[in-house]
Amino acid sequence: MQFFTLALLASFCSVAISAPVQIAKRAPRTYQQLSIGGGVGGNALAEAQAKFPGTPATLSAATTSDFNADAHCSVLAEQAFLDAGAIASSSRATNGVSVGLFKNKVLKIFGTMVALQAEIAQNGGKASASQQASLDDLTSKLAVNVAVDKTNAGLKSQDVSFTC
Repeated sequence: MQFFTLALLASFCSVAISAPVQIAKRAPRTYQQLSIGGGVGGNALAEAQAKFPGTPATLSAATTSDFNADAHCSVLAEQAFLDAGAIASSSRATNGVSVGLFKNKVLKIFGTMVALQAEIAQNGGKASASQQASLDDLTSKLAVNVAVDKTNAGLKSQDVSFTC
């Protein structure tokens, strides 16, 4: 598990040092535009990265605000997955809605992490103790949920209808 967490962190570092990308302020997204809950399990991290493009060091305050709103929307959507019959306490999904739930968990954690990293970068790059604790917690949670998504690789994933 520790190797997986280190590999995950290494992938974040490689994203952070890639070529700068400026992302302009955009119109708010609906949950259906943001969601990665459909399709199949196993690739949630790459799907989440596509929904939150750019690097934390190059995101504007406006884009960070957008990403915060998107991440919060995916937090709220989690209850819709549970209401639709998802089981959250398993290490492997038992139905399509559960596969979607774990994909949504990756989306919400990754989005929250990118927004937090961007806020840290915009404030000089030095994380406060509470920001660092949050970042460490998010990194751990992301690793767990990416691992569950990988165990669900190839399983049909069912999205839910949700409005933020």
